[in-house]
Amino acid sequence: MEKTKLGISVGLLGAILYFTGMFNFIVLILLVGYVLIFETNEWLRKSALKAVMVVIVFSIVSTLIGISNNILSILNTPLSLIRIPFRLSWPFGIDSILLNILSIAEKLLLLLLGFKAFSQGSLSLGPIDNIIDKNV
Repeated sequence: MEKTKLGISVGLLGAILYFTGMFNFIVLILLVGYVLIFETNEWLRKSALKAVMVVIVFSIVSTLIGISNNILSILNTPLSLIRIPFRLSWPFGIDSILLNILSIAEKLLLLLLGFKAFSQGSLSLGPIDNIIDKNV
């Protein structure tokens, strides 16, 4: 079993990266920085980037949903100025439901990737893997 410069196995550090992505983005970035600067294992380097990419992709999608709420709010302002009782909004609070589903999906994906990392395995994530392969 290959060890990192920290003295722990490569699989354990990979799992730590994914599990950290579920809770703290700043610590994840610091760990990824360490891996990219000091570690030479190719699987570990790709796993570090995959953990960051998963968190970033889910953050971008969540932000887009949040921006749509801001756009609806901007469109509602002129309607309230001319006293039209109509208000634009997501039906049935579907935006909140989508945000909750995204949050659960992100945590489950990172959890799955983390458990696969213990044995230095991974899940194929198509576009994310393609981006990582092109840039590593």
